[in-house]
Amino acid sequence: MTASAQPTRPERLTWRVVLRAGNRASPALPRRILTRAGVFRHENMPDELAVLLPAGAGPSSMVEDCIAHPGDATTAVLGLFLASPLLNVDIEARRLARAGVRWIANLPSVCQQDAEFCRQLVDVGLDIRREFDNLARFRENGFSVAAVVNDAEQARAATRLDPGALIVMPRVADFAAGFPSLRQRASAVQSVYDGIRDSGFDGMILSLGETREAASEGLWPPRADGLLCRPVRLT
Repeated sequence: MTASAQPTRPERLTWRVVLRAGNRASPALPRRILTRAGVFRHENMPDELAVLLPAGAGPSSMVEDCIAHPGDATTAVLGLFLASPLLNVDIEARRLARAGVRWIANLPSVCQQDAEFCRQLVDVGLDIRREFDNLARFRENGFSVAAVVNDAEQARAATRLDPGALIVMPRVADFAAGFPSLRQRASAVQSVYDGIRDSGFDGMILSLGETREAASEGLWPPRADGLLCRPVRLT
């Protein structure tokens, strides 16, 4: 009699969080985000974009991984694709809480897609509003949340969730000529900052950045409280 095959563990990404020196951030804010890795890998497709490609198991693969290996996500923000119509938040929230997970983010997010595709997602109810609704339900279940946004309008909506951080992610088109420039990233962060200035939001604004920029705060967008370093694959 042969032993049953063990399920293959999903390949994961870790996104390091670096805050400005002397930042007022709560020590509760984890210093990394964990997500699944993209199902397709190619040297011309960065992991930030590959993670947007559909995965057959959807967010459930990351949930199952956290339950099977609970230590990894207990000290991180767990990034889930929250626009998935297959996600039952109430069930998964209970399972993740038992595994010791405390933070959730909508990463990857549909807001990373180009504007026209985002408009099409609105028509079928799979847009960023669905992600925010599911983040709100995780909050109701006792989780802290970090919200991925792309512009001021999304940021204003996200502040109603009382997130610990807003993560400003570039769109797919911003990678057309390579990794988005500091000017592009700074403009997006400034727009988000201006949009929530009077909202009472007291969390962190994080900008995606190169790992080599982590030690040089002068290379960060001026309004960013911290840097979310480009992801690396975990073995």
